[in-house]
Amino acid sequence: MKIAIHKFGSCSGCVHEVLNLSDTLIKMVNEKNFEIVYSTLLGIDKETENFDISLIEGAVVSNEDIERLKDIRRRSKILIAMGSCAVLGGVPSLRRFASEQELKNVYNVIYVPHLSDASPLSKFVTVDYFLRGCPINRYELLNLLDKLSRNEWFKQDERRFLFLREKPLNLEGVALSLDGEKCIVCGRCVKICQEITSAIDYINRSFETAISTPFKVKLDESTCISCGQCILYCPVGAIVEKSYVTEVWKLLNSGMHLTAYVEPEVLMALSEALKLDVNGRLVTALKKIGFEKVVLWKPQTEFNTSDQLTILPSSEAEAIFVQRFYPDLVNYMAPPPRIKDNSIVWFSPCVARKLSGNLVLTTRELIRLLGTMDLSLLTKTQFDEIKMNVANKHEVEVVGMREIRKTLENIREGKLKAGRIVLYVCPGGCLHGGGQPLQS
Repeated sequence: MKIAIHKFGSCSGCVHEVLNLSDTLIKMVNEKNFEIVYSTLLGIDKETENFDISLIEGAVVSNEDIERLKDIRRRSKILIAMGSCAVLGGVPSLRRFASEQELKNVYNVIYVPHLSDASPLSKFVTVDYFLRGCPINRYELLNLLDKLSRNEWFKQDERRFLFLREKPLNLEGVALSLDGEKCIVCGRCVKICQEITSAIDYINRSFETAISTPFKVKLDESTCISCGQCILYCPVGAIVEKSYVTEVWKLLNSGMHLTAYVEPEVLMALSEALKLDVNGRLVTALKKIGFEKVVLWKPQTEFNTSDQLTILPSSEAEAIFVQRFYPDLVNYMAPPPRIKDNSIVWFSPCVARKLSGNLVLTTRELIRLLGTMDLSLLTKTQFDEIKMNVANKHEVEVVGMREIRKTLENIREGKLKAGRIVLYVCPGGCLHGGGQPLQS
């Protein structure tokens, strides 16, 4: 089969991806009886009249390109648009937003192509196959050539090959993890994380694009504070908290006397998720599966009762944030809430509490722990104990990362010198914590 590689308006990145195949491509050429008969980059021109396959990179940017493209189409049995420029117009199409004079100023040339816009190949000719990406995935090209060598054709709108990555990129942390195999690189987690600590972002290009931390370090070694907001925004469940449901069941089945500490936000979120007032019914449910006592508890940080300035982190997330981004203010900070009892299972809306050293289950894990139990059939039972901290008029609650940064800057600049400042990283506070049920 005679193969021609043509270049139009582009950066040659896709052609370089073809060249990066080197030994693999040479082996395929020999085994499949391929012959590259035309490529300006390779310096090959065997003056062949017709081609079996034409690989075209780049957008159509001039009238001359249109005529040349039509000629290639006439001479080719199969025409493949290779890369974003050929498929969509790509980067060259951005010139529609610039004037001719601006183009001359930037590129310091007199000649500017006649067309005001750069267009995809399909605007002028019939394209048999599209290889998307900037640059293309070289392995998808190999798969396509292999299929064509065996005369296997596909419908234009059919997904022809499996999505290919050399190796899925997983991220691990103490409180949460990302499964690269499930990730669809939609970027929703990146967007919400940019509003918090920018711990994750895009890496690589084209089909190799993935979500990762800088230098692919572990989550706990990055700026991640384990708030879990990325979990709420992930549409495919690629990011999840480290679950301890199995461990709790083992303890319950062992006959250990366990006490459940339930935060008020768990009750509210569970009621909304189940469309049922679970207050009282949850106590019955937890005792039914083996808990000895159930306590309604609002975590409270231990602090100095003097009037001096005190920063109160509502969880490990806020504490880690201050330590990493405002280390000069650590002396003002009290430790986050913790429980000094191994017989207590802590049900919380907060993912970051898993860093506390306690056995913590989120609201989502609580739902999994209860399984198929129908709470609407249960009678209400009172909590064995209620431990709610009393609101203090000297406390100021600061909710959301933007407000937290402003407040900490004010402390750093000496504008705030007294009072107790309670920090809540999650937008809307604990009710919208990273461990709450996912919204459909």
